[in-house]
Amino acid sequence: MKTVLAGIALTLTVASGAASAAQLDSLKGMMGGSTSSLTSGSTSNAAGILQYCVTNNYLGGDSGASGVKDQLLGKLGGKSSTAAAAPTQDAGYLDGAKGLLKSKDGKTLDLGGAAGSDSSPTGDMKEKLTHKVCKAVLKQGKSMLGGMGK
Repeated sequence: MKTVLAGIALTLTVASGAASAAQLDSLKGMMGGSTSSLTSGSTSNAAGILQYCVTNNYLGGDSGASGVKDQLLGKLGGKSSTAAAAPTQDAGYLDGAKGLLKSKDGKTLDLGGAAGSDSSPTGDMKEKLTHKVCKAVLKQGKSMLGGMGK
């Protein structure tokens, strides 16, 4: 399903003619034929992505994303994102908090810039894809915590 959504995003991006080559390559690279390509490859990166998604309003307050993020950080040895704990200094977390999704196969998808003032079809599609990625990583995070809401 996620790969299908990425394919749709790629198709619409190409059709709009406004996408940069880097955006196209990033979307194509993340599709990779695997449904896991739009989820995080590490617990720390998943926590960082959830931080990014909450900060940029891709996941609503009732999604539980902040709590899942805090529990993931706790699993890594920290208590919360506000504490100066070691997990929040982890490279995977820091990348995720900037919107850089690192997949298990080493590919990176930059979610940054999706929420900007870009009202082009490409910007709208990237924003929709970012919402989908945020939901997928939230589901993944719950699964990492032992199946909370699979």
